[in-house]
Amino acid sequence: MLKQQLAELAEAVNKFESEAVQLRVVELVLEKAPRKDIGFSEESFSHYVAAPDLSGLMRNGRLRKTKPSESARGAVAALNDLIESDFFSEPRTIGDIVSHCEEARGAQYKSNAFSGPLSRHARSGVLAREKNADGNFVYYKP
Repeated sequence: MLKQQLAELAEAVNKFESEAVQLRVVELVLEKAPRKDIGFSEESFSHYVAAPDLSGLMRNGRLRKTKPSESARGAVAALNDLIESDFFSEPRTIGDIVSHCEEARGAQYKSNAFSGPLSRHARSGVLAREKNADGNFVYYKP
């Protein structure tokens, strides 16, 4: 039983690339264990469940951030403002959006701050999306 639980824990922990993150995950798991018996006998681990709450920490095998960064929230707000305006009356690439935000707002955003929200808006029908001649996605109001 103990060997199986340790194997499950090792499999989950090894999905993290960073050794520091692996160590922190193991510490978090062990902190949740009651401190009555710290020994390494089968009985001391009878209450142990391999990697509790690990799914909440991981996303695609990497440690997930709990909140978007300030710049990501700012990018979403800027994108929503552009959607409300006539900016998307003609097809625009992510590069166009980044350039416009830099020129008009004086804000520098990375293109990946827009990619997720643009994809969601395309799926929900707020924006339409297609590939241009260069193979890049362009977004426009349907």
